[in-house]
Amino acid sequence: MNRVLLVTIFALVVSLGINAWQLSQGGGGDRNAGISTNGPKGREGDSRTGGRLDPAYLEARRGRGSADEAKLETPKTLSEILAMRDPLDRYEALLAFVRHLPSDQIGEILKELRSGSSKLDGEARLIAHLLLTRWGQADPDAAFASLGNVSAKRGSGDAITILAALAASDPARAVAWLSDPENGLPQQAWMGHMLARTIAEEWARQDPDAALAWAAGLSDGEQRSGAYAGIIGNLLESNPEQAAAIVLALDPTDRPKLLGDIAETWARQAPEAAVAWANSLNATERAEALSNALGGWAATAPAEAAAYVDGFPAEERGEHVGRLARTWAQEAPAEAAAWLGTQAESEGRADAMGHVMWNWTNVDPEAAADWLGEQPAGPSYDNGVAGLAKAATSTFDDPETGVGWASTIENEQLRTTMTQHTLGRWMRQDPAAAQAWAGQNGVEVPVARPGEGK
Repeated sequence: MNRVLLVTIFALVVSLGINAWQLSQGGGGDRNAGISTNGPKGREGDSRTGGRLDPAYLEARRGRGSADEAKLETPKTLSEILAMRDPLDRYEALLAFVRHLPSDQIGEILKELRSGSSKLDGEARLIAHLLLTRWGQADPDAAFASLGNVSAKRGSGDAITILAALAASDPARAVAWLSDPENGLPQQAWMGHMLARTIAEEWARQDPDAALAWAAGLSDGEQRSGAYAGIIGNLLESNPEQAAAIVLALDPTDRPKLLGDIAETWARQAPEAAVAWANSLNATERAEALSNALGGWAATAPAEAAAYVDGFPAEERGEHVGRLARTWAQEAPAEAAAWLGTQAESEGRADAMGHVMWNWTNVDPEAAADWLGEQPAGPSYDNGVAGLAKAATSTFDDPETGVGWASTIENEQLRTTMTQHTLGRWMRQDPAAAQAWAGQNGVEVPVARPGEGK
């Protein structure tokens, strides 16, 4: 099937799918119709009003009466709290309930939450987090002992919550728990990294020098890396220069990822300073830090970041266009694609093209397909087609169109992978049609894996 015809078919099929979805959401009209664009803008924490509360909201709260306000100060049963109509009242009462709950009752309530017999559903995770935090402060031994009764996946998250609460009040005790040879959780490398990071994050809020000294003395590389990441994470938003100075004083083996994190966060605040700092690093560390800085810059001012990259020598530009374009595409995929189309073919460009086209297809499939259809053949075009095929298959639940796109990819390995992926989805949706297409095109039908499609 030629490319122009395929573009037309794809745009028509997906556009029909979008129209049907819009109709199902309320007659196809504007879902924001009737909503004023000039409503109150003073909600708590809104930076546009300096964090002031909406006066109308305050007036409504004042008008509830002293009886209602008094009720919020008295802890209720959990069932009574969950029956409260006003969500803010509910959360205030829930916090009061957790604060006043005897620690020896926390385990039973958590057991009820984990059993699935409760009707908490939407708020269960919040309640469990608050309960575990309270337990970690009041009786960490009992809290950690309870982890043996839950799944490993849930237990890791619960352990981090408990440990954060303990480290905030008693970091030495948290460190003792982490280093206990009988403790199996830290023996998993990724878990040891996360647990050490949790301790360091809380400890650094109280005594960053002590936290740094502890991190430096850790013999386990994963734990040491996690601890440094926790300490640096606390400094990044407020003082990236200090964070950079601390990281540069570390052993080179401990700092590659930290340098990238600093560069990206710093570039969101002061891109020119961040880029200048990244450029000052040695050759081994400069490339990754600069790429991260450009990604952070692209998150706030992508056109400026792109103009900066355009000033690079041609041989250096290719390694940075990918990160910038992927970040840009999250907010403005059409603009990202237009810029990416001006760049020379490179591995970074080809890698980014699939991401850009996936994002663009999700918001404007017809424009994305038209633009890609005009691009020259090559690795970037193939990856762009793969992005379209993924979006058609997953976002619009149209694997038939996805298969059509996948089959036009010139790179044999990528074509086979994407055809099998899209055809597999089509087999679960319409096996007869999928098998007929596979037979006509000499393609092997993928074998469904156990549990797939359920």
